Amino acid sequence: MGRYLVAATDVAAGDLILREDALVAGPCQNAKPVCLGCLKPFDGENYIRSSESEDCHRCMGCQWPMCSPACPGLQDAKGLTGHTDEECAALSAAGPSGRRVMNLQARTPLYNVIVPLRILLLEKQDPVRWKAVQRMQSHDEVRRKIASVWQANQLGVVDRIRGEFGLQHFSEEEIHSVCGILEVNAFEVGDGLRGLYDRAFLLAHDCTPNTSHADDETRALAVRASVDIPKGSLITLSYAYTIQGTLKRREHLKESKFFDCCCPRCSDPTELGTMCSALVCPRCGRPAVLPVDPLKADSPWRCSAGLADATPWPAVKQAVKQAALPAAPCPGYEMPAAQARELIDKLTDEAEAIDPNDVAGLEAFVAKYSPRLHPNHYHLLGAKHSLSQVYGKVHGYLIHQLPDDLLERKLNICKDILRVFDILEPGVSRLRGITLYELHAPIMILTTRHFEARSISRKDLRLRLREVAACLEQAAHILSFEPECSSEGAMGRAAQEALQRVRQWQ
Repeated sequence: MGRYLVAATDVAAGDLILREDALVAGPCQNAKPVCLGCLKPFDGENYIRSSESEDCHRCMGCQWPMCSPACPGLQDAKGLTGHTDEECAALSAAGPSGRRVMNLQARTPLYNVIVPLRILLLEKQDPVRWKAVQRMQSHDEVRRKIASVWQANQLGVVDRIRGEFGLQHFSEEEIHSVCGILEVNAFEVGDGLRGLYDRAFLLAHDCTPNTSHADDETRALAVRASVDIPKGSLITLSYAYTIQGTLKRREHLKESKFFDCCCPRCSDPTELGTMCSALVCPRCGRPAVLPVDPLKADSPWRCSAGLADATPWPAVKQAVKQAALPAAPCPGYEMPAAQARELIDKLTDEAEAIDPNDVAGLEAFVAKYSPRLHPNHYHLLGAKHSLSQVYGKVHGYLIHQLPDDLLERKLNICKDILRVFDILEPGVSRLRGITLYELHAPIMILTTRHFEARSISRKDLRLRLREVAACLEQAAHILSFEPECSSEGAMGRAAQEALQRVRQWQ
């Protein structure tokens, strides 16, 4: 595993494990333009025009877009996110390079060079930070063998720094290593930004992590325990999106972090009993088609229904038992790995093409693929997660306008996905906090309507109010750890206010 962190003492869920400023921060690859000083995107009223003919103010030297002449990130003394004289000089070496950034709303590879350049400049600007970055792995040997990765960095970063900017004193090997350090160790922070951190990079990966993390407007990163962590236990976070199937998670980790994940979840075909990748068997009709060996990309997929006694996988036994599947085994259905991958890729393309605010499109996707996928399949979970948030918030589906059947739909969706989140992202996790907040609303409104219609008793009313209060109490606690300026932080405050009102009604 290399280097990693363990708990020096018992850590309780919600405890702060570490908080630290970024060693360096800046735009992600192929990001939309941001101010090089404060790193804010050019949207809304977030910037000023320098003249009628200019879309925005530009640095007097390199001509890269800036939010204003008074940007607090100009000459930032910390050098964390600021646009320094040294950076300006480097970007200006071959002329006003920022003039090539014309469309403030379009993604551009020009910004790929900013963070690598900021790291390289640390060697003279801040040797202490430079030394801290050099502790991080770049996996150059592995990355060099992946032509697409190496060539993209060569053209997009190395050739620009050494060619366009004329900074020949940085060697190709040095720049490639910096690119590798970023790919392996950077955290995504803010809106389309990435940063390196002195200690957080040591956290090991696990597809069911025991920590969660959040960053604030200063790019400071806070890592908290999401569940109780006993003394001596490994401290983990996820480098991948947890609500994704094993095949896609391991593919992402291999391509972007350059290792093969063999964590307990990846090693278990049922993904800890959640069946998040299971397909419906076309022969017996049961949602139990799983990879025989999930750690092998070329493993065939086989129907596991009726194999509760024969399988070596404890989670399969439990999943079969819970689903009350017939004891008779399926008559030998098997799917080649290539066919399974083709289906998953097709589902991925369709899911990504849906606007996350399109209620009808999301519901159509769920209806179309529910007969072919396990109810907990991660593509259905993703669509349901979006529906849990848009029901009640988008035009035509505002919460107090929803009829009872759609309120019931939102309520059931929230409960369905919470059962999976409780396993894959348990405890103090952002996903659980948001979903618990979304769950309280349909329960509260349905309860109010039913009581006013005298279709429930006062006893039922008290029971339902207790359920609402429990949702809000957990949501307020979880989301209280989110940055105040974030939408999740605002949701946490709203949950606390709603909880106070519910307690008054009780």
